[in-house]
Amino acid sequence: MKMKTDYLSILLILFISCTNKVDIPKPYGPIPTEGQLKWHEMEYFSLVCYGLNTYTEEEWAYGDVNPKLFNPSNLDTDQWASVAKNAGMKGLILVAKHHDGFCLWPSKYNEYSVKATPWKDGNGDVLGDLSKSCKKYGLKLGVYLSPWDRNHAEYGRREYVQYYYKQLEELMTEYGDVFEFWIDGANGGTGYYGGAKDRRNIDRKTYYGYENIFSIVKKHQPNAVIFSDVGPGTRWVGNESGLGGETNWNTISTGGKFPGESDPEYTKKLGSGDPKGEEWVPAEVNTTLLWPKAWYYHTGHQTRSLKNLMDLYYTSIGRGSPLNLGLAIAPSGQIRDLDEKALLKFNEQVKREFEVNLIEKTKVTASDYRGKHDDFSAEKCIDESTETYWATNDSVQSATLSLDFGKETSFNRLLLQEHIALGQRVHAFTFEVEVDGKYIVVVEGTTIGYKRILRFDNVKASKARITLKTEAPCLILSNLGIYNAPRLVADPVANFDIQGNLSFNSETGVAIFYALGDEPQKNDFTQYTKAIHLPHGGKVHSYAADETSGYKTDVIIDEFGVARDKWKVVSVDGKVSKDAVKAIDNDPKSFFITDNSAEKHPHELIIDMGEKLSINGFSYLPRQDGQKDGIVYEYAFFVSEDGKSWEEPVALGTFSNIENNPIAQVIKFNKCLNSRFIKLISKSTVRNSNISSFAEIDIFKKN
Repeated sequence: MKMKTDYLSILLILFISCTNKVDIPKPYGPIPTEGQLKWHEMEYFSLVCYGLNTYTEEEWAYGDVNPKLFNPSNLDTDQWASVAKNAGMKGLILVAKHHDGFCLWPSKYNEYSVKATPWKDGNGDVLGDLSKSCKKYGLKLGVYLSPWDRNHAEYGRREYVQYYYKQLEELMTEYGDVFEFWIDGANGGTGYYGGAKDRRNIDRKTYYGYENIFSIVKKHQPNAVIFSDVGPGTRWVGNESGLGGETNWNTISTGGKFPGESDPEYTKKLGSGDPKGEEWVPAEVNTTLLWPKAWYYHTGHQTRSLKNLMDLYYTSIGRGSPLNLGLAIAPSGQIRDLDEKALLKFNEQVKREFEVNLIEKTKVTASDYRGKHDDFSAEKCIDESTETYWATNDSVQSATLSLDFGKETSFNRLLLQEHIALGQRVHAFTFEVEVDGKYIVVVEGTTIGYKRILRFDNVKASKARITLKTEAPCLILSNLGIYNAPRLVADPVANFDIQGNLSFNSETGVAIFYALGDEPQKNDFTQYTKAIHLPHGGKVHSYAADETSGYKTDVIIDEFGVARDKWKVVSVDGKVSKDAVKAIDNDPKSFFITDNSAEKHPHELIIDMGEKLSINGFSYLPRQDGQKDGIVYEYAFFVSEDGKSWEEPVALGTFSNIENNPIAQVIKFNKCLNSRFIKLISKSTVRNSNISSFAEIDIFKKN
């Protein structure tokens, strides 16, 4: 019988300890399984988003899209895997079925799949192709299967659950090893449902029989890590912004919780975990390569800049959580050249920042080490092996590692790793350097876990020290790294005030260049020197350039609405409200909430823009305080020239995924419309509350 790697390691050390009379540390708290350990070590992988949504440019399709629309000209999963491999990724998780119900494999149990498409005359299998490509390029394969199905006629009834189990069996048995199974909490609501076109709400706790789902996965893929906001293999970090918790415990207690449950107290712990947690359910940081954030392909969406991607690296992998960076496949069936270049640059920069570990030529001593035995000495945390570690004696819960570089050395990164096979222990740490005979704090933190990397301004010193503290019986540290990463110029930050004045933030020694319009040429860029007045907003392209080295950032694209200094809120639900100005005050931190009385949906907000404009879109920014109540889900948008005559809505739909990704929702019209007055109606909210909330409303004008 094959034993799990973590226990084999423990047994090996136990054997060595017996022969050498060394007492190894006992495991502390919950510990990871073999599958979880391998998952931690992957660090970087991608959720691959592709399907009918790609061709309709929707995030959550309704379930009624004609499958014949799926006909890629050059679908190439080898290209996906090759790009991922060269970008440093270790695995790809395919969204095999999203909420629209369309399947990227020829399931025996439904026809709404690649079987009904013109691609390969209905004989194609995207998941099968990707499985082969992953093996070819040495990547691991993961699968996402949405429990919500807006196409299936039996959704909401018992028959659908049995159908879901059968599809899951297909995926877990016919495509080889699966390293991660993804299941999210979006469940129930409006849909096509075989043509019924209604709303089907389900009991999220009992309907799916989650224990049955998990048991099917574990039966066929015992090492697969199951993702949801309650695990049981890995938990959602609580946002889609790429932000792991600065305090990040891999342990949490999920007893009685189920995916998609609305529990504010538990939700608060998703990012931080719980030091007293009863289960090892580490956080996974998931976000998108596309910017603004979108999982599926959208025309005109840019990729994140190199600086932005590096920030993601430090707020995910650098905080002890793997980075799951969503890839949107283009309509052709391939990863865009623009996206590929961004991913490769990202990988090159990571290698550049961690190319030389200064600890290799540094003398490291410990204030205490276990049994004064070489197996647990300070040298064991600088040998670059995750199997060896420095450990203190039991009851030593605070200890220091002293570093002597031998000469003044410049550095700006600190890397720490625990030996998590024996649990997570460190509660606090401090990094100090010696200056004029005294130690000063450079950086400090709380948890370490699998890996912690901290950035700080360049310091120069010949000596430093790291103090670790724990509430466990002893301390363990597996790896330590000191690096001097090259400077990376910050992206320009554009600011647009309520009067329509555009300005930029910039660093000393850095010049900002900008250009206006949809597709400016190289010669159109002008150096920024003073604020630019843009009363009707528009698209702004900008980049920053280091005046000494000449290094240039990626071009950043921002789009701003019309100036709102002439705007006023006419009415809210037919009444005047002074507080409603918060919806148009150019302050994303403030927000307006409708009256929480007997009034229920719909809620309407009418705004006078103060002048007649030819507009081509609007945006709605939900409240940004982390709360969900009142965030608009179903909406209708109207325009009027006189504030009295309102035609049919010019936009009608849902802000899909807004609960998990509460960014500005930009809706563009098919044509320009003359208007002075606008009306936004909230038909329902994400939590089905009586109130509606509005942080900012913007209007876009075709320039």
